[in-house]
Amino acid sequence: MVPGSPSGGIFLSYRREDAAPYARLLQFQLSERFPHARVFMDLDSIEPGLDFAEVIRDAVGSSAVLVALIGRQWATVADEEGRRRLDDPDDYVRFEVQTALERGVRVIPVLVDAARPLRQQQLPAELHKLARLNALELSYGRYQYDSDRLLDLIQRVLAAPGDLAEAARAPSRQPDSRPTQVPSGPHALAATLTHGSRWLTVHAVAFSPDGHLLAVGLQDARTQLSDSVTGEQLRTLKPDATSGSEMTGPIHAVAFSPDGRLLASASDDKTVRLWDPATAQHGRTLMGPLMGHTGWVRSVAFRPDGRLLASGSEDETVRLWDPATGQHQSTLTGHAGPVRSVAFSPDGRLLASAGDDGTVRLWR
Repeated sequence: MVPGSPSGGIFLSYRREDAAPYARLLQFQLSERFPHARVFMDLDSIEPGLDFAEVIRDAVGSSAVLVALIGRQWATVADEEGRRRLDDPDDYVRFEVQTALERGVRVIPVLVDAARPLRQQQLPAELHKLARLNALELSYGRYQYDSDRLLDLIQRVLAAPGDLAEAARAPSRQPDSRPTQVPSGPHALAATLTHGSRWLTVHAVAFSPDGHLLAVGLQDARTQLSDSVTGEQLRTLKPDATSGSEMTGPIHAVAFSPDGRLLASASDDKTVRLWDPATAQHGRTLMGPLMGHTGWVRSVAFRPDGRLLASGSEDETVRLWDPATGQHQSTLTGHAGPVRSVAFSPDGRLLASAGDDGTVRLWR
């Protein structure tokens, strides 16, 4: 591949700490709008056993555009020893952007959620040009508008002479003729609920014990409560920056307490949160986030008596919590892979956990 002559791919560069949900949403949108262009995103695009640097170098070199998602921590996030990652030549985000700049690939900086423009003083010399590039913005409040602007710009880049103009032609989409409501019956569709965007992945659902509420865990870190009969969206649960660690990842699991007075949500930000579904209060009103997992939290379950909460995580552990106080009770270890699901027996005497290690474990 000759530097500066990309073949039409799209490279998404981001830090998982501050822009992962937006990167995932954009990946879905880009793949749909540009079906013939390869969308490279590190989570899905690097096979086990391949050299990370070589794959990134080849992928950037074969791309027409690199989208650099820059969140509030992009330039300041530190490694385990407290050193700023951006100062490390082997930092993968630095390596991606630096390679694109050196090879003449079009770099589009995108400031996520009110992140401030970068200054040259913040950047290593190899990235000084990044501070001079005009940036777009991408915010939760006007996501559709902002993402449309970004995709339109990418379309113009891909349509430039020598690139894959065909990749920029959006596929024709037929209107969805499926009814949102059909006559009732034992196997009939009752309703279809939407959550603001067809790009937004829904990860989890749970009914309240009385069946009146439906909790939905979303890709963009929100949990929505809807009336299960009418489908009306009643409340949106999302922490603010003053309530402890801000939830920044997809909601992978939701569970109501047996009495329906609490709702637990589990997220990629490595926390479990407890909410009052009646008031949508959290954090300071109930308690802070339940912290201790070192990996994404994939599942939560209340014991039938409501006095114990279990959470399963990518860190290969199950943690037990007192939902009344938020106190950590114990940690169950033994899985040799991420824990995907947890469930209590009806009498509450056993807890089952399922993991990527191919086992189900029973705990007393």
